[in-house]
Amino acid sequence: MSADVLKKLRALRREGLGDAAPQVRALLGEIEEVLGLESAGALLTGPAQLAELATADTLVEQRVALLGNATLDQLPNLLTAVMIREGLLPRIRSAGFNQWRFEILAGAPELADLSPRITALLLDDGAVFEGVADPLDPAEVERRCEAFAEELDAWAAAAQSALGGLTVLCTVPLSPLRRDRVIDYRGKARLEAAWQRMNAAVLGLAERRDGVVVLSHEGVAAHAGALFGGDRMRHVAAHVWAPEFLAAYAEELTRVARADLGRAAKCLVLDLDDTLWGGVVGDDGVGALRIGGSYPGSAHRELQQLARDLMTQGVMLAVASKNDDAVAREAIATHPEMVLRPDDFVAVHATWEPKPDSVRALAAELNIGADAMVFVDDNPVERGLMRELRPEVTTVELPADPARYASLLAARGDFNLLRLTGEDRERTRLYRERSQRAELAATAGDLTEYLTALGSELTLEPAGPLNSARIVQLFGKTNQFNLTGIRYGDLAGGPAFFGARLADRYGDNGLIAALAIEREEDGAWSIGNFVLSCRAFSRGVEDAIVGLVLRAAAAAGAPAVTARYVPSAKNTRFAGFYPSLGFATTAEQDGTAAFRHPLTGLAEPPAWIRITNDEGVLHVR
Repeated sequence: MSADVLKKLRALRREGLGDAAPQVRALLGEIEEVLGLESAGALLTGPAQLAELATADTLVEQRVALLGNATLDQLPNLLTAVMIREGLLPRIRSAGFNQWRFEILAGAPELADLSPRITALLLDDGAVFEGVADPLDPAEVERRCEAFAEELDAWAAAAQSALGGLTVLCTVPLSPLRRDRVIDYRGKARLEAAWQRMNAAVLGLAERRDGVVVLSHEGVAAHAGALFGGDRMRHVAAHVWAPEFLAAYAEELTRVARADLGRAAKCLVLDLDDTLWGGVVGDDGVGALRIGGSYPGSAHRELQQLARDLMTQGVMLAVASKNDDAVAREAIATHPEMVLRPDDFVAVHATWEPKPDSVRALAAELNIGADAMVFVDDNPVERGLMRELRPEVTTVELPADPARYASLLAARGDFNLLRLTGEDRERTRLYRERSQRAELAATAGDLTEYLTALGSELTLEPAGPLNSARIVQLFGKTNQFNLTGIRYGDLAGGPAFFGARLADRYGDNGLIAALAIEREEDGAWSIGNFVLSCRAFSRGVEDAIVGLVLRAAAAAGAPAVTARYVPSAKNTRFAGFYPSLGFATTAEQDGTAAFRHPLTGLAEPPAWIRITNDEGVLHVR
């Protein structure tokens, strides 16, 4: 199969890739062999090819620096193929062979101009043992292992200082050759214990240092089925890693890259018959469904348990099933072995309409992009139709055996985040309350009556220890109301950062907006970026927030407030947002616009929003 795919990719490359990003991504999704994936990456990694793909609105740029102490020449091609497949436009650069220390300590002379958002370091045990004079002296090895975690901590700090962005580390595997040269079992155990303590300390860096992600080599290797390459390649070319491991590492690094850009999936869309349960409820009846107990019921229950755990961590669950609505809902609500119950789903679409139409309706109902949805269905015909008509939806290729459903879905990591926030955990409740608001809107006489009945309360707050993770997450989202696309991974220094919370009669919406404001040389306040969660659209919240900024700037004696709009594939509906609030356009080119408000004739906030604190909370240095 890879040969046919590569042939098609070569043809697209000859014709030009400018309009071919969707076809390229689909073709890359068909490749299963590591060699085929590497070859595909080689076809796409040239400057001309990446420049052509850059014209596609569907790909988002991500810049990655790669460092290590062994040969990594396969990794850039693998990473290129995987990132493009997942909707990212890769800009990848590697430091020289075993230059990981020198490159960073020297201020990153080879990598600095790339301005990577992600700096990834992959080390084998040679990086540890090069500092050991006698590898058979257990005390010396123990001291070196203890010191090495601290060395990586210092290296990560230096990397962040030199390059910024995220630093991605990986625990260090102990090779069989290192382990097996120790011949007494007590010594082997002591070596393993020291090594495990070292890797535990490395894993702890993810908690100790902001902006650091630590991968587990064991976790990556478990998905790869291999870790180390052959001895001959290690001697001839310093190829320590198995190609399968590098491919799995590229997959994991791409998940980090997606999470960094706020492109993790949000909603798991599940089929019912022979997916969430065994059997066809319309034919067999509720009582005959196979859930729990012996196989295959145990496999379907395991999938439900996984879905429940994902939901607990903020993933929205929805149903797209060809079924009678009342029958489907009865099974969900009444079958005694169901793990998932009606309140666990944000929406249930059980109709006889084509499933691509159901998914489109679900996306509209939840006000999320279809590219934030993951579709799981046992029927290959339904999967093929979804890929054909809704290619932006992530469609999971399930195996024939339901025993693998849960493990395969979990291993994909479609929903992985850099950090889980309180708002993530509450997402199902928030969207359920959104449905209640929609019901109120349907009974209200007009929009003003509906908004007044909601009883909205808006609270602004400066960034602090309790809200900074959510503010960073909001800036990282590529949603509709992200007015400049600037992402702030570090809230220390620079602009003043603020968040906004929204509550109403149905509950607390959590932190729904993020602002970055700084002073210009003439004293004017400048809004570096303004991001609003999609669940707060169309309620006047954005007008109220900017109104508070204008009044705070006026009270502080600022001459004006400036702002910018940078177009993206998703935010075009808000191109006129600032002019609608009295900002004058001062510059405009290729859709990007600059605005200035003279702080005269300030409008009152929407009457239906009660602001719980005044503009004094907005203090800008």
